[in-house]
Amino acid sequence: MSASYRILAGTGLAVLGLVATAQVVAQEPATGAAAELRPAGRPRIGLVLGGGGAKGAAHIGVLRVLDELHIPVDCVTGTSMGALVGGTFASGMPPEEIEKAVLGINWSRTVGAEGLRDRTPIHRKLAGITYTNSLDLGIKGGSITTASGLLKTQDIEDVIRGLVAGARYTENFDDLPIPFRAVATDMLAGEMVVLEGGDLSVAMRASMAVPGAFSPVLVDDRILSDGGMMRNLPVDIARNLCADVVIAVSLSSPPPKAADLTAALTLAGRSLDVMIDANQKAQIASLTAQDVSIVVPMGDIGSAAFDRVPDAVPLGREAALGMREQLSRLSVPEDEYLAWRQSVTRQGAQSARLAGVEIKGLKRVNPDYVRTQLRSVKPGAVVTRSELLEDTGRIYALGDFEKVSYRQTGPADARVLEITPVEKSWGPDFVRFDLGLAGDADGGIEALLRVDHNRTWLNPRGGEWHSSVQIGEQWLVETDLYQPLDVPQRFFVQPLARFERNFENIYNDGDRVARYILSELYGQVDVGMNFDTRAQVRLGVRSGWLDTELDTGPTVLPEGDREADSSLQLRLVYDTRDAVGLPTRGTFINARLVSSDDWLGGEQDYGLLEGVITKSFPFRGDALSLIFGGGDRLSGTLPPTQEFQLGGIRTFPGLQRGELRGDSYWFAGSSYYWKMADIQSLFGQALYAGLRLQGGRMGNRIDNIADGALYGVSGSVGGRTPVGPFILSLGWVDNGSVQLQLAIGRPISEGSILDEIR
Repeated sequence: MSASYRILAGTGLAVLGLVATAQVVAQEPATGAAAELRPAGRPRIGLVLGGGGAKGAAHIGVLRVLDELHIPVDCVTGTSMGALVGGTFASGMPPEEIEKAVLGINWSRTVGAEGLRDRTPIHRKLAGITYTNSLDLGIKGGSITTASGLLKTQDIEDVIRGLVAGARYTENFDDLPIPFRAVATDMLAGEMVVLEGGDLSVAMRASMAVPGAFSPVLVDDRILSDGGMMRNLPVDIARNLCADVVIAVSLSSPPPKAADLTAALTLAGRSLDVMIDANQKAQIASLTAQDVSIVVPMGDIGSAAFDRVPDAVPLGREAALGMREQLSRLSVPEDEYLAWRQSVTRQGAQSARLAGVEIKGLKRVNPDYVRTQLRSVKPGAVVTRSELLEDTGRIYALGDFEKVSYRQTGPADARVLEITPVEKSWGPDFVRFDLGLAGDADGGIEALLRVDHNRTWLNPRGGEWHSSVQIGEQWLVETDLYQPLDVPQRFFVQPLARFERNFENIYNDGDRVARYILSELYGQVDVGMNFDTRAQVRLGVRSGWLDTELDTGPTVLPEGDREADSSLQLRLVYDTRDAVGLPTRGTFINARLVSSDDWLGGEQDYGLLEGVITKSFPFRGDALSLIFGGGDRLSGTLPPTQEFQLGGIRTFPGLQRGELRGDSYWFAGSSYYWKMADIQSLFGQALYAGLRLQGGRMGNRIDNIADGALYGVSGSVGGRTPVGPFILSLGWVDNGSVQLQLAIGRPISEGSILDEIR
């Protein structure tokens, strides 16, 4: 088990597992299809598959060897990943098809978040455009709460449902082609639970619910989590179920070195491994001379290394072949084995004609809004499994649900699909925290801390109230109400109020000469339109005031009393990027048109146009991006709060933040990022080395320097990490400027629309 999973489980759960009493209920011998063809005198063979997360893919290699040796199986028990593989096998899928299905799983999508941003509604995609983390905290009873699992389970559950589609609704697991039992842990009672009936996919999911990493499964009054804490290798369960002879498959990893166990968190995580190893060794010790123990050495493959699943399968095959002599005595003649194989093989349902579709279980979210996400799943339609997953995945991506489950009811010729989205139990009030840091070689350090509160589903149309407070180099207080005007949330109105106060340095030919405090306070009302998950256009009316105040240095910018500013704001955004920080594919377009005049009491008269387009391409695991942007004063004189700026680690790395300031600019750049190492590949977290080329020109600079176009190059090291993005950059510009800069977490604004590309 990886360190991250072990730590999530915690020391307390380890103690719970060590002191709990396991309860196993004796059962009648299983009577599935496997038992019907068993000749008299042949011993009943029970297959036991142990837990181990991603390492459990080795069980598939063992199944392939059992198939080649013509060894029938009369019952199966499994824990965690052993339950996933064992339940799939027991449902009637042959080993070669299991291998094909599991190797075909996109684990970055299933366990990670790949593809989720593509399906996220555009208004929520844009609301989180600068967030450096995805941790949604809830507010309940005046306290901050979290989800019961840090990782999403939607796609995992979809995978499980697909693997056992043909047998999912077999209420008694004795009636499966091969009788089956999954083992879970009752977190309330601290006891082992042997799952022997109900929804097969739910039983498999409960058995692999690693505490802290994946949310537990609620069954009746029980809260079920990973069975490895109680019985990682359920040999005794197999004996009670059917087994005269047991084939037990356990997964072995080398013990840690003493140097690896010096930190408190590492020791806490190791305690769970010790607990699991202890109960597993006790089960191995119960094996007799007629049983077969297959121990699979897993090397450096960890429990969370789902990207190593293809490497785990051959390890299981190798270990099983190493026990060929002991296994061969359990072989049966070919004709007898083929008859057994035919009797237990089942084909999963690939499509179904739906007589009806029901949305169930919702309290806050409007069911009609959920129904608008269904493109293929409609009454009267013949729906394939892939179409069903696409539609339920779109519902999950709305961001309101912990998971979206579904089941079919009714006769085969009139199936009714019941979709049950489970609303986030820690909502509808959510809070997020974000931190941004920036520094340079000259000792300059800038920081900001931000907290956002979001109240969802204020009304049946999906109104959301959002408020933000930010302190540091850039102060901000903002509140807005996003109110859709129709059920599909295509049209909306959004009133807002915002106060912003920024500390900005003013430069003269690269030298900092003054520091100003620029403030804005305004109210605004936008009306807009969403175009699916990709684009949004909005038109707003803004009225407020702006202020320019000298903090230190000589007077450079015009000062005076607060001046009223009223304007029309038109904005268009198009976003198909797979991520905001270091995207590897997709397009981003952002454009704004501002027209300020003397109506509504305004004292300003100016117009501006600004836009940026980026395109990112994947290339051999690396990422190439092209950027083009620019802005221009269309009329009047831009106030200091609206002047364009260039310079900084995210836009022009060889220049200081906001070093170039004026009323028009153009910018072009390209970046190439080489992947140096994966941090958490399933979550798109990796370390990159980058090379960036930039060119740009600021027109009508306030320092009256006419450098013309400037060109620069920079090298960097950066990446997406568990604590957010970071970048360390060394940049050079052909005017002689050299800058070494560092940025961590939330971006600090550099004064143009280019800020929003990273």
